[in-house]
Amino acid sequence: MSLHQLIYQSRETRALSNQDFADILEVARTFNESQGITGCLFYNGGWLLQVLEGEQSTIDSLYQKIARDERHKDCNLMYFEPVEKRVFSKWTMGMINLETEKNSKYSELKSAMDEFKTGKVAVPLAIKLFRIFTYDFTPKSV
Repeated sequence: MSLHQLIYQSRETRALSNQDFADILEVARTFNESQGITGCLFYNGGWLLQVLEGEQSTIDSLYQKIARDERHKDCNLMYFEPVEKRVFSKWTMGMINLETEKNSKYSELKSAMDEFKTGKVAVPLAIKLFRIFTYDFTPKSV
């Protein structure tokens, strides 16, 4: 098995409700558990960022399906590389809604994203996200 990490960013096509997120998480957790996929979905102000970890062909296939989902648009594949270990190993799919859970972390996330886009990141983006959000956060259903 070739463990890889995939990170993409997109924008919602309509305002997503708590029920939308509950539905996404229910399907993702069931599918991901059966396929050996872990990761986390970040949401704020109409945009999404998702980290997926698993076997290369499995997460590539999942990303192709996700990119066609009509709930979002402008999918931007930011990172798809081999990794030695999982960052989100205990989360079949975690979700962090920055609008309701972590408003104070938005500036840290934006800074991490800006550093990633300019190539100034010494620590991989997924690890940086994990460090920003997991020390005081346990993923909830929504």
